[in-house]
Amino acid sequence: MDSEIQLPGTLPMKIGAMITGILGGIAALGLGTYGYLLGSIVSIGGGNGGSALKAVSIVVPIIGIVGGAIVLAQPLAGGLLLLLSSLCVLGLLGFNALTMAPVVLMVIGGVLALTSTNYEIPTDAKSDAARESWFFGFSRAQGYVFLAMLALIVVCPYVLYPVFLMRVLCAALFACAFNLMIGYVGLLSFGQAAFFGMGSYVAAWTIKFWHVDAVIAIALGGATGAVLGLCLGYLAIRRSGIYFAMITLALAQMVYFFCLEAPFTGGEDGIQQVPRGYLFGIISLNDDMTMYWVVAAVFIAGFLLIHRIIHSPFGQVLKAIRENEPRATSLGYRTDDYKLIAFILSCMLAGVAGGTKAIVFGIATLTDVHYSTSGEVVLTTLVGGLGTVFGPVMGAVIVTAMENYLAQFGSWVTVTQGAIFVVCVLAFRRGIVGEFGAWRRLAL
Repeated sequence: MDSEIQLPGTLPMKIGAMITGILGGIAALGLGTYGYLLGSIVSIGGGNGGSALKAVSIVVPIIGIVGGAIVLAQPLAGGLLLLLSSLCVLGLLGFNALTMAPVVLMVIGGVLALTSTNYEIPTDAKSDAARESWFFGFSRAQGYVFLAMLALIVVCPYVLYPVFLMRVLCAALFACAFNLMIGYVGLLSFGQAAFFGMGSYVAAWTIKFWHVDAVIAIALGGATGAVLGLCLGYLAIRRSGIYFAMITLALAQMVYFFCLEAPFTGGEDGIQQVPRGYLFGIISLNDDMTMYWVVAAVFIAGFLLIHRIIHSPFGQVLKAIRENEPRATSLGYRTDDYKLIAFILSCMLAGVAGGTKAIVFGIATLTDVHYSTSGEVVLTTLVGGLGTVFGPVMGAVIVTAMENYLAQFGSWVTVTQGAIFVVCVLAFRRGIVGEFGAWRRLAL
């Protein structure tokens, strides 16, 4: 007989989620329509009143209403839509006496929907059907989360500062690349900054002095990361555990001192005033919104590539090596070759992230190759969740937001960040996404 977890009181929770979600969406729609009719949403929450924002302020609450309406049939999708809508309404209309009620109602509805979901435990008879992918290798739960992430990528630049979002996306791609190596192969590297930084330097140099296309510059940054990963990985991959970590740290420090002394890197000054250039020689990237869509496309392409790798037969071998390398060797797999390929792929994507970051901010400095950057990506992945698809993205959002919004604490910012990291590691041993997935029995 098929086994299924039936959480107590799930139907009342779904009904409550549906009612509160729909009410919150209707209230937000009323506010958005009111602001649209006035010709500006400044009177409601302090937005910039642009025509795009006014249109979105009506569309977003409708999405919340749809989320509330489908809670009974699809609680996971409905809950995600409600939380997404509440976040967008908060950004569009601000949080004040008028918007508090719809935002709180949609948040309550989303939380109730997510906590009321029933999940099936696959039995041996139907395990193959239960593991069948929904689209592009995503399970149904992963597909919903991926679609929600895409929706946030599309909506957020109209709500938040695009340059901040580009920084988040670059950090997320860097963390996803690192997670490919540590989460699915079990290789802890303390030298990822070497590939990130060299990709940054090469992309900045080529677009500034050779005037190449932005796409070519980013590709050269990724190629630099791959070549450097091949050279350093060939030396380091022969060891494992703490020995591998220390070797990668030592090799990364060699790269750091090379960048300090090499004439083309600019030494301590770095490569400054890097132009953003053009996309395909036609589209200027000087506008922040145009640049944002390019960065978003690079991130989505890198994210989907990593997802495809870990769900391919090659990725299954990597997981086998992570779980029991001697057994994988006994089955005839050349584990060192598999680890080296995974290492190169991770370094290539780190180089792409570094090259994209250099073009966005117009500078490549020693900070990009400093060991603190390697430590930061380790913490980012730990906070989000090792070995999860969406964990590094969540970790990048949290870490980047802390760096941005805690900067007012001055020299105490690192102490504050450290305290928050300690709490996260102690309270969420699997990371935030990992703990949520374990609680809801989902592979995220």
